[in-house]
Amino acid sequence: MPINNKKMHPGWTLVFVLALVPAVLWLSAPPLIPRFSSFAIGMSNVGQLFGLIGAAMFATNLLLSTRLKLVEDLFHGLNRVYHRHGQLGQFALILLLFHPLMLLPKYAGNSFSQAALFILPSTNWPQTYGWLALTGMILLVVATLYIPLKYNFWKGTHKLFGLAFFLVSLHIWFIPSDVSHYLPLRAYMLTLSGIGLGAYTYHTLLGKFLVKRFRYAVKAVNQLGDNVINIVMAPLGQRLNFTPGQYVFISFGDTTVSRESHPFSITSGLSEKTLSITAKNLGDYTSKLNALAIGATAEIEGPFGIFSYANASGKKQIWIAGGIGITPFISMAKSLRTGANYKIDLFYCLKNEGEAVYLNELTALAETLNSGLKIIPFYSDRQGYIDATKIENRVGKLTDQEIFICAPPLMITALKEQLATKGVNKKLIHSEEFNL
Repeated sequence: MPINNKKMHPGWTLVFVLALVPAVLWLSAPPLIPRFSSFAIGMSNVGQLFGLIGAAMFATNLLLSTRLKLVEDLFHGLNRVYHRHGQLGQFALILLLFHPLMLLPKYAGNSFSQAALFILPSTNWPQTYGWLALTGMILLVVATLYIPLKYNFWKGTHKLFGLAFFLVSLHIWFIPSDVSHYLPLRAYMLTLSGIGLGAYTYHTLLGKFLVKRFRYAVKAVNQLGDNVINIVMAPLGQRLNFTPGQYVFISFGDTTVSRESHPFSITSGLSEKTLSITAKNLGDYTSKLNALAIGATAEIEGPFGIFSYANASGKKQIWIAGGIGITPFISMAKSLRTGANYKIDLFYCLKNEGEAVYLNELTALAETLNSGLKIIPFYSDRQGYIDATKIENRVGKLTDQEIFICAPPLMITALKEQLATKGVNKKLIHSEEFNL
């Protein structure tokens, strides 16, 4: 969940390059016949180009799903990686959908029966691989984006995209095309396919063995409010090192909850020997966490994210937490030290006092540590929704402060727009959306 400044990062540039290299190679390939000698041939060639770019995007998208530190650094945060992952997947599907449609004029002519034979599976296996891949992608995208599946089912369907890409690769390797007769293009597509399949194998198929995870055991489960719990874990081996504000993916070894990994912000301070997270009851999975058994194992992957006061250059800061969005700020507040010369105003935004499960702890930290931290509870029932003007009225000038926001996406969007009207440079606004 990253600092979310809207600028072009190296990762997005890399995606464009990887996707457009096939187009450059395709244009440099000597065509068997002139590419645009007729309408049908021209459409066919454009369709082939769409297929190559779409397949390159698909392969790149599998690489983005690995959670590799290098990938996160290139995109300036994992949440940004996932956002681009979704965009890229949609672009790839659109291009791959147009790929067979634009081949129809050449291979089907004016015959409906020929068109049906071309589109539907047949004994032509290279063509059938493509049909199966495209059909699978459509079904998976519909299931992923438009059907309200439970998280573990959603994640299971998401894993099947690797199988769809394997079929795409078979289609590319065996179908007669420019790829089959132009070596540079063939080498590039084979390499990119290998990278995509390798990424899928590394994280999805063999992730249990290849991805580094830290083993912890549940030490305490504390009920903080009607629907908020805090889970404290002790290391069973190597401890996880993190920056305050980061988050991890955790899979609990307890039959009361699913073994699927879920993201949680760390609420421990740097000096604590244990690792803690805090969760709000937002669905089937989180509603069962309070039944975790003491001693249950936890496999932890991470840490991820760059949302942290420690990564900002300015020490005058405003922290804005919306509800359970307080969690990364808990870790930050615990890690502040006396004499660090920070001046921080933390707006803890909630519906009412009953939801302020961390208010007493935060107030005590601010008073005892003398760390420059000021806690400002803000209750919508009494004060309305927070906005940039209310923040400005409370803390003064906004344009010379680093602003951190962790909240629901709509709240973040509204505050960013309001802060922009106040003249705040967007580079000084950092956000974390808890929507993974």
